[in-house]
Amino acid sequence: MTAEQQSDEETHAIERMEQAHRRSQSAHVALLNEFIPRGNGVLRQETLDEHDAAEAEVRAARADMDRIAAEIRSGKRR
Repeated sequence: MTAEQQSDEETHAIERMEQAHRRSQSAHVALLNEFIPRGNGVLRQETLDEHDAAEAEVRAARADMDRIAAEIRSGKRR
């Protein structure tokens, strides 16, 4: 992989992490809004599913970031 390709991959990984983090924050807020006093205290399955999916995306994005960081530390990347 060229240095430019590595840089593009790193940029994409950072952007993915930021997007996943924003999605996770939104899902968390939506979940909190279903609790009393803002909501009726009944959590909707749709909200729970979105929260789980958002958290899974954060974990996947974090795994990519960790892999890239490990490659940098080991000298496989610039």
